[in-house]
Order: sequence, then C-alpha cells, then structure tokens
Amino acid sequence: MAVQPQHTQDGIVERRLRPIYDWLDNGNNKKALQEAEKVLKKSPTLQAARALKALALFRLGKASEAHTVLDALAEEKPSDDTTLQAMTITYRESQQFHKVCEIYEAAVKVEPLSEELHSHLFMSYVRVGEPRAQQRAAMALYKFAPKNPYYFWAVMSIVLQAKATDDETKKNILLSLAQRMVDMFITENKMEAEQEARLYIMILELQEKWEDILKFIEGPLYSQLVPGSTAQACIPYLKKLGYWRRLNLICKELLWDNQDRWDYYLPYFDSVFELMNGNDNSANDTDNTADDTAEKCHEFICQLVESMSSGRTLRGPYLARLELWRRLSKDGDPTALLGSGVALCVQYLRVFAHKPCAVPDLRPYLAMIPQKEREEHSRDFLTCLGFDENSEPRTPDDIQRHVSCFGAWRLTAEPATPEYSLELATVLREQYLRCLRDRLLTSSLTEFCAVDGYATLGAHLYCHAALQQETTAPLVEAASLLELVLHHSPANFHAKLLLVSVYHLLGNAWAASTAYARLEAKHVQLVSLGWLHAYRLPGALAPAKALRLLADTRAFHHHHTKDSIEQVTYAYKYGTFEKLVELVAWGARLDACAWSALAARERAALALLAGPPAPLHAPPPPPAQPRDNRDLNAIVNWEPPQLEDPNVKARTFEKDVAYLRLKDGIVSAVALCVECAEGAGRGACGEARAAELRAGVAALGEALAAARARHGGRERRTVAGPGPSRIVAFVNSPIPYRELYTVTLSAVCSLCAADAAGARAHAARAERTLRDCSAALTAAGRPTAAGLRDALQLYSHFVEFIGIITFLLGVCNELMAPANAKKSKKKANQSPDQIKTLETLSSLNDTVQDTIALLEDIFEKWPTYDYKSTLQDELAKLNIDNKYTCPVEQKLCSGLQDMLADVKNILKKKSKYLKSLQ
Repeated sequence: MAVQPQHTQDGIVERRLRPIYDWLDNGNNKKALQEAEKVLKKSPTLQAARALKALALFRLGKASEAHTVLDALAEEKPSDDTTLQAMTITYRESQQFHKVCEIYEAAVKVEPLSEELHSHLFMSYVRVGEPRAQQRAAMALYKFAPKNPYYFWAVMSIVLQAKATDDETKKNILLSLAQRMVDMFITENKMEAEQEARLYIMILELQEKWEDILKFIEGPLYSQLVPGSTAQACIPYLKKLGYWRRLNLICKELLWDNQDRWDYYLPYFDSVFELMNGNDNSANDTDNTADDTAEKCHEFICQLVESMSSGRTLRGPYLARLELWRRLSKDGDPTALLGSGVALCVQYLRVFAHKPCAVPDLRPYLAMIPQKEREEHSRDFLTCLGFDENSEPRTPDDIQRHVSCFGAWRLTAEPATPEYSLELATVLREQYLRCLRDRLLTSSLTEFCAVDGYATLGAHLYCHAALQQETTAPLVEAASLLELVLHHSPANFHAKLLLVSVYHLLGNAWAASTAYARLEAKHVQLVSLGWLHAYRLPGALAPAKALRLLADTRAFHHHHTKDSIEQVTYAYKYGTFEKLVELVAWGARLDACAWSALAARERAALALLAGPPAPLHAPPPPPAQPRDNRDLNAIVNWEPPQLEDPNVKARTFEKDVAYLRLKDGIVSAVALCVECAEGAGRGACGEARAAELRAGVAALGEALAAARARHGGRERRTVAGPGPSRIVAFVNSPIPYRELYTVTLSAVCSLCAADAAGARAHAARAERTLRDCSAALTAAGRPTAAGLRDALQLYSHFVEFIGIITFLLGVCNELMAPANAKKSKKKANQSPDQIKTLETLSSLNDTVQDTIALLEDIFEKWPTYDYKSTLQDELAKLNIDNKYTCPVEQKLCSGLQDMLADVKNILKKKSKYLKSLQ
C-alpha cells in the first residue's frame, strides 16, 4: 500500500495526489506514473509527487531513473511526512535501508522538535540494526517528548548492544547503565507498564542478579504493574537460587487452584526431589508443610485427584502420578509406593481414552517401563475397557477409546512380524470400512473424526510390513486407505503427511506432489517440512517440480529478513520487549537454516538442468554453524520404544550438512568457471580466479573421497522418519563422481588459464570416464517396483551431472570462439593447438550426446509396475450411496509416465543444445 497524505496544507494538492495513490494501491504503476507526470507539469517542484513518481518508476523496473529522482529529492532535505514515507517505501523495496536513515537524519535537522520525525528516525535505525544510533535517537526524542516508551526504547537499545558484544567488560558496563536508568525511574515512581517491568527483569537476568529479581517481583511495584502473577513469576528464580522449600510451597498453592497446569507440576517435582536430597538454600525457612519425601508428594497428588469435582476429570493429577513414578524409577523401585508402571498407564487410559491426546500423553512413560514387563502386559492396554481387535464400537467416544487402546497396545507389544502387521492392518481397515458402511463417520471439511484413527494406524502397519519385506504391495494398500480417508476427511493432516511419505517410499514424486499440495504448506512450514517432500524431489528425478518448490523456499528465506524487521519495529511501537528478543533470535535461527542453504544450491544446480537459462553466480557462503530446523515429529509414529533411535536426527543432520558442503563446492566451482571464463586473459585478476578454481576443485575431490568413507552407511527406513540423505546414494554410486567432476572442472580451469595441453588431457580423461559409466547405467535400468526409489536416486545424480557438463561445454565453446569470429562470417584463423583442443572438446561433446542417447533409451524402455489394490473390491461390497473410485493406481502410473516424459524432454533439449555447439 502506498502511504496516504496526512498533513497537506493545500487541499487541491491532496486531490491531485489522490489518483496516484489509488493507482499504486491497485498495482497499476504505469497509470500512477502518468498521473504523477500530470501533477508535475502543473507543479514541477512538488516533492510528494516526485517521490510518488520515483516509487512508480521503481515498480516498473526503472530503478536507475527512480534513484535519480530520489537523489535529487534527498538533496532538498524534505521534511513533510508524505514525501518522506513515499521515499521510504522505495528505499525499503530496493533494500536500501541506510538511505532511509539519511533522509530522516536530514529531516530532523530541519524540524528538530518533530516527535513524528524523530520516531521515524529511530525506526529507521532499527531496520538497519544499529542499537547505538537507536539509543541516541531515543534519548533525543525523550528530551523534548518525555514519554515512557521513548525512554525504554533507549534502555532496550543499550540491552541489545550488551547482547551483541563479546567483551565482558563492555557488556557489564552497558547492563549496569541500563539498570541504573530503570532504577532511576523506579525511584521516581515513573514506571507505568508491565513490559517496562519485564524489561527490568531481563536486564537483571543478563547480569544473573537472581536475588534482586526476586525482591523486585515480591515488591509492591511489580504487583501493581502485573497484578495476580507474583507467585508464578518467582518460580524460575527460586530454582536459580536453590530455594526449594519456598518453591515447593508456592507450587503447591498454585496447583490447588490450577490442577491442570503442567508448568506448575514440573518445578514442584524438581523441588520435591531436591529436598529429598537435602538441598535447600532457604536456611531461614523452617516451614514443615513442604513435601520433602516421595510419600508426601504422592499424598498431595492423591488429594488433588480426590478434590476434582464430579464430571470434571483433569489430566494433570493423573499424569503427575506417572511423572512421579518415572522420576523415582531412575534411582530405585517405585512400585512399593505407586504400584507398577503398567497399572498406572492402564488406569490413565481407562479414564482418558476418549481423548485423542491420551496415547501421546502416555508415550514418554511407556518407554520407561522395562521392555519385558511392557511386552508381557501389552494386551492389558487393548482389553482394559472391554475391547479386543474385533470389537465394533458405535459411538464417537467409544470409537476413540477403541483407537486409543489399539494404539497403546501396539506401542507396548513386541515388534510385529510382517505377516502379523499385515493381518492387523487388514483388521483395522475392516474397522474403518465398517464405520463407513454404518455411516459412523462424523468428519467435516474442517475437522476429522475418531474413525480416521483406524485407517492411519492401519496404514502405518502396512508400511511397517512393506519395509520389512521390501515389497510395494502393502504400500499401495496404505496409500489406497489414506486416499479414502482424505476423500471423507479432507482436513486430516495426519493422513496427508503420511500419504506424502508413502508415495515417496514408492518412488513416485509426482503422486507425492498431489498429496503435498493438499497440505497447503506456507511460510515457515516450507523450512520445517522441507525434509518431507522438497528435499526428496531432486533425488526422485523430478527436477522441474523441485525447482518450483525450491523457489518458494528461497523466496520465504529471502523475504523473512524484511518481514522480521517490520515485526521488530512493531515490537518497539507496542513495547513488547520480550518478543523483540525472540524475533531477533528467530531471525538468526532462520539465517543459519541448513535446509534453506541447501535449497539454494539444489536450485542453482537444477536450473542448469531443467530451468530457464540464467547467469550462474557463486552462492553466499553457507552458515558456519548450520541449524537443524526440521520437524521430525510431524508424522505420528507407532513404532514401539525399542525400535526408536534417539540419535537418528543428529546423525541424518550430519549427513545433510556434509551433502550441503559437497553441493556448495560443486555449485561454487561451476560459478567460478563462469567467472574465470569472463576474466580469461585479463592478467592478475584472471590468474587469481583460476588459482581459486584449482584450489576449489582439489578441495572438492578430497571432500568427495572423505564423504564416501564417513557417510556411506545406510539408515533404517521408517515411514515417519526422514528419508535417506542424498549423500548416501551419491557416495555409494557405481558412477565415479569424484573423477567426473574434478576432471571436467579441471578442463575448464586449464582452458581459462590458456593451458591447452592440460585442457585436452582433462577432457580426454573425462570422455573415457564417461564411457565407462555406460555399463552401470544400463544395469540399473530395469529396477523392480521395490528398487525404483534407489534406481531413481542413481539416475538423478547422473542427470544432474549431465546438466552441469553440458553447461560447462557451453562455457568452453565461448572460450574457444573469439569475439571477432562470432561477428565475422569468415572462419577465424586457428593455430594447430587450438584445432586439437576443439577436436578434443568435440569428441567429449559427442560422448556426452551418446550418454544422453543411452539415458533416453533406458527411460524409453523403463518397466511398468502393477499398482492394484484390494481396497476397491472391498468398497464394491459395501452398501453405500457415494460411489468412490480409488485414485492410487492411476496416480502412480500416470506419475511414473509423466516423470519419464519430463526427463526425456529435458535430455532432448540438452542434446539439441550440444549439437548447436558443434
């Protein structure tokens, strides 16, 4: 939105500017420019019209003209808000935030007592991240407009300076200054808002002055500013000081009034166990009512359970008994006090099985029960409410109870054999079909129902059997069942997430894309769920689809900085200083995101294969310490605790980071080839680039060798966990990628350095290596349905290499064709050395074309697979009005054909381009 005029002295001018604003707001920048020109013909010196003209020009892609207008305006030092805000919008859209600071610095000199201009100057410093300048601007504003928010803007700016410095002395001085500034306000009784009190606590926390924080919270000022929250505010600082007895008494008092607040139970248990160990720093407190034994703790929890009114059963006290059992079991035997852990879990299930959260609540405690005891009594979870596998509940609550009992049983039973998993999956599918037949589904467009639990658990069991047997038929059954669920419960995100994973296990990225589209993943989900779909697309031989999704990821990552800056300014405006710190930390976490860095490099490499022609530039360096922002708990996992691997996230992330480094090395080397080709023959600059490229190629070769030894191990595949890292297929491939990449890049490097003999040697070596790959490519060309995913992984890496070597041959062609030869129709005179080099490159070109022809033949003769499901026959037996046709077979078959057609089309274009180089 364009800024609207606010303080225009002449009403006629405001009416003239109004059409410009309207056209800008409607996105018709051409009309806005025309209207601005009309106004400027009558009033050529009108600053607001010129600023709006610059904005229209910039949005029309005429950035140089727009900045010429803005530079001229800046020289005049405008001070009216309309002009300044229009200029600000243009500078912000062009990412020139420092120029916003400059125009407001000039404006406040013209009108030094303008509160509005000073506040805009402060916000401009916020956008460029200069807390020292923010402090000066805020104090200058406070001098002539003494309002609390401005004063605390300055205090917060000092805190940010302290958090940003590594010098402990400087940090302590800054924090002491901030504390003194707030102390002065407290002494003068000027504190007005809750957030001011919270900022003071933040300052004391950074100095670790826990006693001072406690005194402040327990004082009259805090209760005045933040009424009713004194007790809970003390909890973290009582823990820091080790005042366990006081903490225990406060938590007990809070729990009597808030029996379901889990955030009160955890510090309560901490205090109980610390008191049991004899730890307590509150020496003057001799109150004997604190719970300092496990017996007293258990008695207190039982009192909470008994105090609940009839008809209002809360989960907190029941979970508290399980938590007490878990903590006691770490160092001893809790059965004497609480009984067996199985009995407690079964009791909890009896009371809360009608809630979908019952099994997720129990899961961490089930893992604490000894495996033998858990497996021996696993059947109790299924039968505790009178159900078994073949029970037929009719009401929604009873169906949810049955689903919960089924889920708890599977989590506690010993791992099922593939045959038993298929048997149970069939039983669960029949349960879902029974409910469908009897019209027991209560789902809507925005909610899903308990019946869906039968299908999702059954789909998990189908997948478990398929991965054990290494067959695809159970996966097809799982996909068919999940598609049926989504037909009746389109809002069921559990089914959507699982369906995406199932289609990828089948090696069909196109079918997975249809399921992923239903998730409507946006914003940060592109990062947290990138592992689920976008990461797998390049390895599933779907470069075109991958490019589109990676572009969305890059756009989010590119724009989040600008968006977060505006959120920081709002945090200042509304005085939410705690959120301000969170926003800064959030921005830093996204900047260090490993997936976003890898997505940028995948996109750069895939663009050379399937994207529109575009100049390749070296990507910005990857984060020094990449962050793992994957949400691996998105898909509900029904595997028993003994099959869970607590280190799988760290291990797979290590492999992903290694792959990021390799991909960065490849993309950076290709980009350096372009830069070297552009700087060839330019003296020292070109030689420096060539030396950098040689070093990069050598480092890449060493990294590829090291990665094969370190990251070649395969992970156990699960439907709910992350797929195998792409580095595994890359380093274990029969294709010698280390040789292919290093010799190809070295050939370009030698050519840039005018080393024709070296270029020929490297090109000939690349040709021989490429011809040697034919046998491995042909052998992988007839995969079974179960081996489809692995075969596509192999071909995806090789097809990416074809895109890169084709691009590099184009670079070589540019180097070997002199500029004057391109303009002249006559053939340029060439030395014998040049002729030999051209012949070698032409021979390499022919070999690449032959390899592409081989790939086209392999994909042309790709086998077809049987994807029939038994679900359709089962549906035909049901007496239901809504006839449904299972789409899985059609999606898988058409997805495979579309994938092959897309790859063959890409290869044809590469072959055509290579022929044009000869």
